[in-house]
Amino acid sequence: MKRLLIFFLLLALLLTGCGLFGEGNPEELPDDSYQLDPAWTQSNTPQQPAGKTTVKTVRSYDGEIPLTKPVESYSYRLPFIDLAGAQAAGCNQEIENRYGTLIQQSLDAMERYEDPILQRLSFTSYSFGGVLTVRVDRYDFDGSSTQAYYTVDAENGEAVSLEKLFAAANVKGEPVQVVNDSVMELFISRFGDPKGADVSVTTALNRTQGALAPLSTNRMYLTETGELRVALELYAPDGTSTLEELRLP
Repeated sequence: MKRLLIFFLLLALLLTGCGLFGEGNPEELPDDSYQLDPAWTQSNTPQQPAGKTTVKTVRSYDGEIPLTKPVESYSYRLPFIDLAGAQAAGCNQEIENRYGTLIQQSLDAMERYEDPILQRLSFTSYSFGGVLTVRVDRYDFDGSSTQAYYTVDAENGEAVSLEKLFAAANVKGEPVQVVNDSVMELFISRFGDPKGADVSVTTALNRTQGALAPLSTNRMYLTETGELRVALELYAPDGTSTLEELRLP
């Protein structure tokens, strides 16, 4: 009888250790507070997207919070360009400064049961003609979203020349001339031909073109389909301006 009792005691302890016995009800939080999903973890093993050996996930978080009803989920993936070049190092530092800080701020806010900033951070990477591009997508809980692009030489992680970037996109012509022609075409479509126009029109064109000089690959990126685009500030004759993403032919 004594041996049988000891057996049942040991069995009970074993089941408790395996989590098969239910635990007590967790402490209830006020309705206006937020409880972190205890399942969220930091990924210790970097995840590497299939077929993209030079970009990997260095930090990964997933979870749910009762931010609104129904429960909202969050997912963070912080990318890292795994190349030794100076350009790759600079891109990684910028990604860490911009997005790593946002991730930490959001996690800290949730620990305090406050609204986090960031809902989702994801990325994709792709290569054309030896040019590696990383696109980072940011989605906030307030519904806003932004994208950023980082470009390096796919072989060594160094900066990409204008000529190599244009060749990767199969855009013919001298880069500065191609950009100037495309900017002129966009300007005319919005504000008319500057020839013989009011001085405010020619001033707006000069400001638009001047903001692109000297032409740099930091202002350009390749899309997932290999299109080459240049980011520019388009000035209007009334002195206002808009940020544009101009597709190059």
